[in-house]
Amino acid sequence: MSKRIDISSDNGIRKPEYAEDIPEFPVTHKGVFVYQHQVVWGECDPAQIAYTANIPKWGLLAIEHWYRTVIGYDWYMLNLEFGIGTPFVSLNFDFVAPVKPPEPLEIFVTVAKTGNSSITHQVKGYQAKKQCFKGETVAVFVNATTMKSIAIPSNIKRCIEQFVSGQNDEHAI
Repeated sequence: MSKRIDISSDNGIRKPEYAEDIPEFPVTHKGVFVYQHQVVWGECDPAQIAYTANIPKWGLLAIEHWYRTVIGYDWYMLNLEFGIGTPFVSLNFDFVAPVKPPEPLEIFVTVAKTGNSSITHQVKGYQAKKQCFKGETVAVFVNATTMKSIAIPSNIKRCIEQFVSGQNDEHAI
C-alpha cells in the first residue's frame, strides 16, 4: 500500500524514496480514447491560428488524461504517491492543417507499443473531422527520485495491455 505524501511541509514537496506499483485498477475504457479541447482565442497567434507550441502541449494533455482514465492516476499522483515518473525521451509532431477556434479539437490517443520500461503513444488532432496534426511520444518509466529506468510496474502494464487489446483506432496514422 502506498504512503501519502505530506505536501504541507516547509521543505516543499518531497518525492518518495521508493517506486511502487499502483493498486489493481479495473480498466473500464474500451475502444478509441478521445480527449476534447475547446480552442480559445488566447491560444492563438497573430495569424489567428493556434500558437504552434500549443500543439504538443495539447497532445501531452491528452496523454495525461489517458493515464487518468486508463491507469486511474495522473502523472502528479504517480510521481508523488507511487514514486513513478514517466519523462519523455522523444516527441515528434507533424502539422497537417491549422488549428483554430471555435471548432472543438478532438485528440485521439493510442498506444503504439510498450517496451520493458517504455511506452509509445500516438496522438492525432482533428477539427470538424479534418486531421490537423499527428504526433508520437516515447516515455520511460523511472524511479522519480533516482531518475533511473524501471520496468513498467505489473498493475500499470496490465492496464495498458487491457487497453491495447480493446483499442481501435478509426483515425490510423
